Amino acid sequence: MDKVPLLQSNASGRSKTRSGSHSVVFVPKKPTAPATHDLASSDSEETCQILENDDPVARSLGVDVVDPQNFGRRHGRESGRKLPPRGVSPAPALLSSSKLAYGRRTAGISDAETLLHIVKGNIGTGIIGLPYAFMFAGFAVGFASMVLVCVVAVYCMLMLVQASHRLCDLHNKQQLDYATTAELSIAVRFTRAGLPKLFRRTVNAFLIITQLGFTAIYFVFISKNMAQVLEAMRYDLDYHYLILIFIPVLIVGVWIRDLKQIAIFSGIGNVLQSISIVIILYYLCGHLHWSDTRLYPKKVSDMALFFGLAVFSVEGIGVVMPLENDMKKPRHFPAIVIGGMSFVSTLFLLVGSFGFICFREDTLGSITLNLPGDSHDPNNLPYIYVKLFFTFAIMSSYLVQFYVAIQIIEPFIFKRLGDSERKRALVSHALRAGLVIGAAGLAAGVPNLGLFISLVGALGSSALAIIFPPIIHMAVFWNDHPGVLWKIRNILIAFIGILGMVTGTYATVVELIETLADEHK
Repeated sequence: MDKVPLLQSNASGRSKTRSGSHSVVFVPKKPTAPATHDLASSDSEETCQILENDDPVARSLGVDVVDPQNFGRRHGRESGRKLPPRGVSPAPALLSSSKLAYGRRTAGISDAETLLHIVKGNIGTGIIGLPYAFMFAGFAVGFASMVLVCVVAVYCMLMLVQASHRLCDLHNKQQLDYATTAELSIAVRFTRAGLPKLFRRTVNAFLIITQLGFTAIYFVFISKNMAQVLEAMRYDLDYHYLILIFIPVLIVGVWIRDLKQIAIFSGIGNVLQSISIVIILYYLCGHLHWSDTRLYPKKVSDMALFFGLAVFSVEGIGVVMPLENDMKKPRHFPAIVIGGMSFVSTLFLLVGSFGFICFREDTLGSITLNLPGDSHDPNNLPYIYVKLFFTFAIMSSYLVQFYVAIQIIEPFIFKRLGDSERKRALVSHALRAGLVIGAAGLAAGVPNLGLFISLVGALGSSALAIIFPPIIHMAVFWNDHPGVLWKIRNILIAFIGILGMVTGTYATVVELIETLADEHK
C-alpha cells in the first residue's frame, strides 16, 4: 500500500509528517478558519519543503526527513510542488491495509483471537436457513451464487475497512464506527450542507431495521424450535403461546445495560452452537440423496428469495470494523478476514447444499425444524439437543443484536428528555420493553421463518453488506486513482445490491402474502 504521510500540527503552526530519513514540512499558504466540526477541509492548499538532515530548521523542529526521490515517486509529486487537497490520497491495495499512524499497537487482541471472532461473528441464524435458500435456487445455481455472494461480501468488508483507515488518517482518529465512516466519506467529496448527516442517518436507519429484524426472527426461531421439543415430549403447545412466555424473559434480559454481565451466557451459547452445527453436518452427511437433485431454480423470481436468505447469512460486516480497531497488528487484518471468511463460506456451502440434497422440496426455513424429533427413539436425542442448544444460543444472541439497535435509538431520544436521570431510566425501560413486545408481535404475524429471514436480508442486510461499502469507498478514493476498472466494479456491486434489495423485498412480500392467505383459508 502506498502510504500517505499523516499530517500533525506542531507548536509553530506548521504541519509536519514523519516518514523515513527526511521530513516534509507543510506550511499553509494562508490561514484557515477554525473547524466548527470534525470533518476534513477538502479545499485547503499547502506547499511542501524538503528539509535535509543537516538543516538547522529540521533539527529545531525535531523531525525526521523523507527521501525526496522516494517521496516524489511514491506520491506523484516533487519537492516544492503544491500538494493536492487533504482529502485526496492514492487508493491503496485492499490486501495491504492498515491505519498509517497505527500500524502496530502495544495492546489489543491477537491474530488468532481476531480469526476466532470473525468466524464466530459470521455464523449464526443465517447458516441454518441456507438449505431453504438452496431450495429456491437449486443445487448448481445455488452453490455458484453462494460463492459469488461470499466473495462480494468479503470484498465489501475490505473496502469498508480501507475507507475507514483513510478517514482515520485525515481526522487523526483511532477508530470510527460504520455510521461515522459513512458521514465522513460523503464529507470528503460533497460539501452540501446536510448531505453527510443524511447519509449517516440512513446507515443508522438500516442498522436499526436489520438488528430489530434479527430480534423478531429470533422470536420465531425460539418459539418454533421449542414447540417441536415440547411436541417430542408429548406436550402440544402452539408456538404463539411460547412467544408470550418468552416475552417477559427477554424483557428482563434487555434491561441489563452492561453486556459484560451476560458475557458468560454468550460464551456458552457459542460453544453449544458450534456443537450443534457439527451434529447437523453429521446427520446430513448420512442422509444425502444425490439422484434427481434439482440443479436450477423453478422460476427466475425464486432467485430474488435466494438473494435475501444468502445476504442475511453473510451480514457480519458490523463485526469487522470493531475487530480491526482492537487488533495488535492491523496490517494482518485483510489476510485474517479472507482466511476466516473462507472457512465460514465453506460451512455455508456444506450446510446449504447438503441440507437441500437431504430434504429436497420439504426443506423448512430452519434446518433444525427438519431434524427428527421423536424422543422415544434414542438415536434422535442428539437432534432434540440441537434444537435446545440453538435456542439457548439464539436467546443470548438476541441481547447482543438488541444492544446494537438500542445504542442508536436511546441517545436520539435522550436528547429530548433533558438531564433528568429518573426520566431517562423510565423511558429507557419502557422503550426496551416496547421494542421486545413489538418484535414478538411481528414474529406472531409472520410465522414463516424462512421468508422472514429473506425479507430482513433483502431489505436491511443487502444495504449494509453490499450497497453502502462501495459507495463509501468511491466517495473517499474517487479522485485518487487514475484507473476506471475499480470504479466500474464498485458501481456494479452497488447496482447488484440495489437490484437484489428491490426484487428480493418485492418477491418476499408477495410470497408472504400468499402464504398468509393460504393459512387463513
